[in-house]
Amino acid sequence: MKTIVALSTPPMNGAIHIIRISGSKAFYIINKVTNKKIVKKGFCIQKAKILDKWEVIDYVLINTFVSPKSYTGEDLIEINCHGGYYLANKIIQLLIRHGCTLALAGEFTQRAYMNNKLSIHEAESINNLINATSEKAITLANIGLNVNTLNKLKQFRENLFQLIGQVEVNIDYPEFDDVPNITVKQFQRKIDMFTKIAEKMIENSTKAISIFEGIKVVIIGRPNVGKSSLFNALLNQPRAIVSNIPGTTRDMIDAHINLNGTMINLIDTAGMHFSKNEIEKMGIKKTIESLQKANLILWVIDGSKALNRQDKQIQRQLFDKKYIIVINKNDLVSKVAIKGIRVSAKLNKIDNLIDSLIRKLQTEINIDYNDIVLQSTTSIGYMQQIVEEFKNIKILINKKQPLDLTMQHLHEALINIDSILGKGKEYNFYNELFRKFCVGK
Repeated sequence: MKTIVALSTPPMNGAIHIIRISGSKAFYIINKVTNKKIVKKGFCIQKAKILDKWEVIDYVLINTFVSPKSYTGEDLIEINCHGGYYLANKIIQLLIRHGCTLALAGEFTQRAYMNNKLSIHEAESINNLINATSEKAITLANIGLNVNTLNKLKQFRENLFQLIGQVEVNIDYPEFDDVPNITVKQFQRKIDMFTKIAEKMIENSTKAISIFEGIKVVIIGRPNVGKSSLFNALLNQPRAIVSNIPGTTRDMIDAHINLNGTMINLIDTAGMHFSKNEIEKMGIKKTIESLQKANLILWVIDGSKALNRQDKQIQRQLFDKKYIIVINKNDLVSKVAIKGIRVSAKLNKIDNLIDSLIRKLQTEINIDYNDIVLQSTTSIGYMQQIVEEFKNIKILINKKQPLDLTMQHLHEALINIDSILGKGKEYNFYNELFRKFCVGK
């Protein structure tokens, strides 16, 4: 496998840069460009000069890690050089000339996974930790790196595997006395238990993904009720154009705000109303689509005017959504009796709305930090497929079908949990099964 190199710090000027090398030729290549021999010794810092022939490029510190005790599981070297981006790039080009290959995105972590230093779940957690934009996101990413979380996933997999093994042995080796027969009721109870665990994982993890990506809070309302003014007030800066002309906002505008340690993706939308204008119609269509993806909706009403037909049409679209009614223009005479949070976006008087948002988010994103938190939508998708397999099994049981017909669904569920763990589909299930149950010895 090729020895790879890449810049591990952001591509800009700074105090220092870290250049990472990983592969079997890491020490051979580094010794081609230093003024003295870099000893192949793990967890060691050595001072050296980087040379291009006889020209000194930089004075550096070199951290060395020897396989398998490194992040990638390979010989790994980290060069701490001065923080000029041009300088760091020059060192990388020098290393490439002497045998390194420029690493692909994520290739160091990919090698860590391939060398059994990380599971897929842990790799996803690292990516989430790097991209975290709030305190809660950092906490949730670290849950994924906690060994207890990985052990819980492995235990879930092991329990499922044991159930498959017990049924397989009962079917294929009825004379094998060491494995007790499982009844249909016992089997159903276990499937119900697995389903409950998986569904809780999905619920918990879906909330976590919202935190990683930013809670989607969409501002909607008919034209000229002050949506853009509220958007700007929440951002505490002018981003959206504010005008008393209805239909000023014709497309979605989004921005991020950190609210009490939670990152919010705030989206200002076009006013919802009937329009013959093609551009406005496209904006309204986007608004309706955004409602389906929103974690929370701020429905803005003009408090200085009575509710009209457009307001009531909007309310009908929200019947199954999570939303807060925001009654804007509280600085004017009120003409609405509907209950809601009264604000004046124009005067930036929105503290009561912010308090309400914080309380609402605490309720809606109530995560069990002691439970498993899957770290990607892909992993959640695998777990959802597992639940579907369990549902198919329950259908067969209710139809009083023999247990051997459930085996295909159990094996599919096992493949999906192995995909979350990164075990892959190529392992030999029967070799593992026989080894565990000692069948045929």
